[in-house]
Amino acid sequence: MVQVSYRRVRALSVALGAMALAAGLPLRAEAQQQSAPAISPAKVQAAYKISLNGFELGDFNFKSNVSRTSYTLDTDVQISALLGVFKWKGVTRSTGTLSAKAPKPEDFRFNYESSVRNGSISMGFGQDGLETLSVLPTTIEAADTVPLTRAHLKNVVDPLSAILVITHSSAATPCGRKVAVFDGKQRFDIDLRFARKEAVAGIEGETAIVCRVKYTPIAGYRPTEETRELATSNGIEIAFRMVPSAKLMIPQSMTLPTAAGQARIDLQSVNIEVPNGQLASAQ
Repeated sequence: MVQVSYRRVRALSVALGAMALAAGLPLRAEAQQQSAPAISPAKVQAAYKISLNGFELGDFNFKSNVSRTSYTLDTDVQISALLGVFKWKGVTRSTGTLSAKAPKPEDFRFNYESSVRNGSISMGFGQDGLETLSVLPTTIEAADTVPLTRAHLKNVVDPLSAILVITHSSAATPCGRKVAVFDGKQRFDIDLRFARKEAVAGIEGETAIVCRVKYTPIAGYRPTEETRELATSNGIEIAFRMVPSAKLMIPQSMTLPTAAGQARIDLQSVNIEVPNGQLASAQ
């Protein structure tokens, strides 16, 4: 039986969710003209399986609807551990607008329920960063929590919009981008660095670009051993596969070392709809 605590399962699900949202988010090709829209319109539905040390933990499903001027991102994560004794479900939505410079989040909502507790996070963004924040249930921060100041909340994005920012680039790869993120409690940076290219399992002739994900805590976190291990880890990786006809980068898989062992998220199916027709891509 896989031994997974509530804290570990929640951390795992949030981390996987934040990084897996790159699936279906358009990436501009270098060959496009500068006057062209930086992000191509598309609707995507994707399904992933989450596992820990080879044991299946749950499902990660999401939808993205990206137009020329706005975006809506929806996720649904369900995790079951301890032979079904512990269950966790999280639903997230992020909406925002698109400009020539970068995506701008407007509203972020995260609701979760589990065998242990329920809660929610709601954030509203303005031109310069976070403007409103509601976190339920309210808690008293531990004494060793690194203080979060108003300055930390300027020019930040929510976890879902973060990956859209990473893919909002003139480069041919999402690697090489760094984003300031606030998830409602913690301010941190996500930095994607090129690691290697590798064959896509089960798809002949397909090559994936693997990015190593660097996590840097800034404020609102506790300097625990778990946090230090995550911040120094070189084992967080995402393998992206290009879908040229839709100008999309699809995460094929992701690995994440945790205190409970290695977690993985693997693509099961993805459906892509673009303005000029329907595209289908599946593992």
